[in-house]
Amino acid sequence: MTADAGSYQPPRHLLEVLQKLDYEEALEDGDPRYVDSRVARGGERTFIRLARKFGWDPLSNAFFAPSDKHILFFGHIGSGKTTELRRYAGELNASRHFYVVEVDVLAKLDRNNLQYTEVLMAMAESLLERLHDDGYALGEEALAPLRHWFGTVVQTHTRNQELSADLKTVAEGGGGLPGLIKLLAHFTAAFKIGASQKTEWRREIRNDFTTLAAAFNGLLRQLELLLSRDQRAARLLFLIDGTDKMRGEDTHKFFVQDAEQLLAIQALVIYTAPLDLKYDGRLDGKLDADIVLPMIKLVERDGRPFVTGLDTMRALLLRRADRGLFASDAEVDRLVVFSGGHPRELLRLLKLCCEVADASIDAAVVETAIQKLASEYRYFLRPDDYTLLKAIDSHPAHGGNDQRAQELLHRLALLQYNEGTWRRSHPVVRTLEGYDLAPSAPA
Repeated sequence: MTADAGSYQPPRHLLEVLQKLDYEEALEDGDPRYVDSRVARGGERTFIRLARKFGWDPLSNAFFAPSDKHILFFGHIGSGKTTELRRYAGELNASRHFYVVEVDVLAKLDRNNLQYTEVLMAMAESLLERLHDDGYALGEEALAPLRHWFGTVVQTHTRNQELSADLKTVAEGGGGLPGLIKLLAHFTAAFKIGASQKTEWRREIRNDFTTLAAAFNGLLRQLELLLSRDQRAARLLFLIDGTDKMRGEDTHKFFVQDAEQLLAIQALVIYTAPLDLKYDGRLDGKLDADIVLPMIKLVERDGRPFVTGLDTMRALLLRRADRGLFASDAEVDRLVVFSGGHPRELLRLLKLCCEVADASIDAAVVETAIQKLASEYRYFLRPDDYTLLKAIDSHPAHGGNDQRAQELLHRLALLQYNEGTWRRSHPVVRTLEGYDLAPSAPA
């Protein structure tokens, strides 16, 4: 439960600020630390575009939903995708056209070894959990296809006695909705902890995926009829979060090699995706891949300050650390500028300040934090990276992407603004000796 926005006070002690910083935390609706950044990102129409892809116009309330739509939602890691998507989910839910089911794969599954087989299980588990929490009781007609699949395909291939007993109960029609939720939870837990049977289960799911997809699609249609009869929503919509944090080749396998399996689920789905995937040239158009969450912009392309972006980042900082902890406004402003408009980078700088400051965050503390963050980039940047970054800074218009530029985007040494129309190196990178020594780009 979050504090009321009107009574909220940011932490007033450096140690309290430090302990409350969590890079992985996405803010829930109503969190007083949330700052509306839509105008600051220069992407006020991002939500409208997303909603229209699912058949709803927020401006007129017209609604013509597609039979299915799988959308990738791109952005820099740590740029606030999940926080913004939760606001989008709230608006989509409130429209009463959609029943949004959030699936946190980081909580349910192993991000370092993730495949579509277990994501489907997590989707089913999250869907049934939400329905159960909302008081829906599903009849045999809706649950029978999934029960049958578990009973005929999986039950004969498990060596886990407890799971085998649950499978038998569910396959025989027992346990109702809670029993099926418990069964799915067994699977997602086993996939997360790396159970020895995971590889075998994946093989069985892949071998009979057509049947499973048909059973799941049948469940979705039954549930949409139920939601429609209750005048709650016309369509289910899944928000799959955490899929932007998979390892490199796992990302390619999930979104490119297994795209057909994702598309076999006839649903409305949003997947978070890393920004570099959009530009690596391997997406083949099967998934809808043109929505990007813009970065918070601190300067215009010509270098003029963007006041709205600067004010937004100041507000974001001062809702995590009381203004009294800073020696002056100059320290607040300098941290904002050297974040590059990236929310997580601002929090990283604040964390470093809290670790080195004695009484308050003064100019010397801020400079130390900037140097320490810059040193983390020094560890992986190569001489030709500095040359590339310097060239981009001289000519910030988007000039294409090679593999190294994609890697720099992924690792935040290169930041992208205005939905990709221009890019600039991370400000802390520009403080490094390697950047100063790199040859300047020709005019």
